[in-house]
Amino acid sequence: MTNPSIAAVFVLTSAAWLAVTGAAFAAPASGVHAASPAAVAQTASQTSRPDWQARDWAMACMSCHNASAPVSAGQAALPTLEGRPVTELMTLLQAMRDGRRPATLMPQLLKGYRDDELQRIAAYFAAQPPAKTPSASERQSRSGGHDAAP
Repeated sequence: MTNPSIAAVFVLTSAAWLAVTGAAFAAPASGVHAASPAAVAQTASQTSRPDWQARDWAMACMSCHNASAPVSAGQAALPTLEGRPVTELMTLLQAMRDGRRPATLMPQLLKGYRDDELQRIAAYFAAQPPAKTPSASERQSRSGGHDAAP
């Protein structure tokens, strides 16, 4: 027989956790925030359920491949990935991983992923709304007055 107070604490803790995470999933997201749990939940409601592992892998990509990534400030921005077709992303990712497309860092990073994992990452990005490209004035303010290509 279980202690009723322990069961009550478990139920209340579970209810609080569900309330907090449910509230976080209600907010819409775009751009750099598209990889947030809220956006994953929103995408999942359109399909089935969130692919949390794909989102985690995608977060590594978002460090460089989004319109407001710090690595892009003051220089030509790296291509954004959100909203691009799965087949296009898969072709690019596999070509870089396999050495058929020249790149600097990407081949080394991609060697750690199998095709099924790349497919999940590509599907995650394809399900996101396309990223908003910053305006020329936004690029100038981020780069200290020097315009960077979109």
